[in-house]
Amino acid sequence: MICPDWLVTFSRVFSLTVSFSCVIVYLIVLLFAMTQFKKYHVFFITIYMAMIFTRLLALLMRSSGYFLILYRESVPSEIYSALWIAKFTAQAAALGCILERSYATFYATNYENSKRCNFISLCVVTCTICSGLSYLDSKSDLGRKINTVCFSFFCSLTTIMLVIINRRLVKKSSGAKCNLSERYQLSENIKALRLLLPFIMVLSGNSILLSVGIVIFNVDTVFNLPECQLVPFYLPIFYFLLISTTILNLAAPLYVLYHNRKTLQKRKIGVAEIRNVLGVNIVGDGMDKEQYFQHYKTQSNGLKKKWADGPIHIQIGSS
Repeated sequence: MICPDWLVTFSRVFSLTVSFSCVIVYLIVLLFAMTQFKKYHVFFITIYMAMIFTRLLALLMRSSGYFLILYRESVPSEIYSALWIAKFTAQAAALGCILERSYATFYATNYENSKRCNFISLCVVTCTICSGLSYLDSKSDLGRKINTVCFSFFCSLTTIMLVIINRRLVKKSSGAKCNLSERYQLSENIKALRLLLPFIMVLSGNSILLSVGIVIFNVDTVFNLPECQLVPFYLPIFYFLLISTTILNLAAPLYVLYHNRKTLQKRKIGVAEIRNVLGVNIVGDGMDKEQYFQHYKTQSNGLKKKWADGPIHIQIGSS
């Protein structure tokens, strides 16, 4: 296939541009996650931030490779090694999130106030050992991609199972005698899994696409001039892989930002957000802090006046 010099340069610059855009978006999501410590358990949000950060490092290493190949014939081996280490570290963090939410699901009754640092330490050590052994065992790129695909399928399946289990538990808790702490924890589990599932699906989709491109077509997202001259239909396959993986990489963080757009807007305009133990905002939309507390003060004064006039009679029954 004929590949002129201008096309080679354009393809490499385009790869660098889309990869760097993903870096910026993941950095924004990381900054957003840093503001969520009060909404989620400290164990989950810490490992979740580690997953986003390591994914950001992987994209940054890929962008560095795209930049260096503009002036060199090939990407340095150190960049490839750092990229794979960042990928396997992101997998370890994703597995840590899954283990933490699994523990929070099966021990929902008392997990809300749990401060067991031994558990989080065990999760980190276990996930690091598993991912490290997978990385060391796979000495070739093909073996690493196969391990990544298998790991992604496992994480996707377990995350979907956790979502289904927590939804069923929430339905059962509405009609059963469950304390507020357990209901709150189940509600938090669903919200946390909504943040986690998009990134798990992105890891799975990227692993499958890149593995298919390498194994079947011998095409990667790094533009290779010799392969372009040898492989038929190299350019369509290359751009399909590049655009598809870019869309997947952007889909997860953009979904998280869109799903939490109301929280971001309230922080921007200074609207109060006071939630009860079930996570429901009791202030209401469009009411600032002064209006809420003035309304609360009015109700309190009204109750005091009624108590001063006489006892309050409460009638219980169906209307």
